[in-house]
Amino acid sequence: MKAVTFHRTGDPTVLALDEVPELPVGLRDIRVVVTAAAVNPVDLKTRSGFLDLNLAYPAVPGWDVSGVVAETGGEVTRFTVGEQVVGMVAQPAHRYGTYAEQVVADAGLFAPAPAGLPLEEAAALPLAGLTAVQTLAKLTLPSGVPVLVTGAAGAVGRIAVQLLLAGGHPVDALARTGDAEALRDLGVGTVHTRVRDLPAATHSAVVDTAGVAAAIRAVADGGQFVAIDDNDQPAPERGITPRKSYVDEDGDQLRTLSELVTAGRLTVPTGRRYPLADAARAHQEFGAGGLRGKVLLLP
Repeated sequence: MKAVTFHRTGDPTVLALDEVPELPVGLRDIRVVVTAAAVNPVDLKTRSGFLDLNLAYPAVPGWDVSGVVAETGGEVTRFTVGEQVVGMVAQPAHRYGTYAEQVVADAGLFAPAPAGLPLEEAAALPLAGLTAVQTLAKLTLPSGVPVLVTGAAGAVGRIAVQLLLAGGHPVDALARTGDAEALRDLGVGTVHTRVRDLPAATHSAVVDTAGVAAAIRAVADGGQFVAIDDNDQPAPERGITPRKSYVDEDGDQLRTLSELVTAGRLTVPTGRRYPLADAARAHQEFGAGGLRGKVLLLP
């Protein structure tokens, strides 16, 4: 099958479309013909060598996937051939990631794709959605307390905002000026565009999706700060112990997210599309910043 590979870490030019052997389907696995894979920051950090990973080469990047089940293992009851699915495959834990024509992985990592959403767009949901859900699960939030989300217009931040609002929490944001209107349309209260303008000790929690350690200033004394970025975390202060959240594969949580999208209670915007063969250009342009909506790769 065709897949995007790299034989060493480096800049985007190490990525190339190549032929790799198809993986066998284990008893609990499914084979998915890929409709789309999404580009995430972790893909760039893996390719560049920023993350200290013991990769098997040639490596195939990618965590997010949407597609159609083509084959099921003998013990699989969760899906049947022909079903449309989404999945998050934690690339370092598997032989191949999702930048490929096919993905083979445990059926438990997948969920039915959202109904009413184009299948290629559904690839934007898994990693961002699971990261948001699992990050918010690390918080203990009394009913109705205010929360600040940094990077609120990004993939994870936008989902976290929607989930918090649905849970009855007033949400303020730190985001770019150009994203303020869209965030207010979601129901965000105040959109701050500069870190130095953040209020002091006003929010019960800060969800930091953008690596802004200084945002801890907005947390009330004894409140909570949780981050997803690999940047240095703030030091404990005023009874606040910052926490870090890492995402785990979870098909059941992904099913719940998919159902929210189907019900129209959660939206996940997509952006530029690139052919799989243009993965290097996708990484280059994604890494340059400024793109809005999840970038997709199409086989």
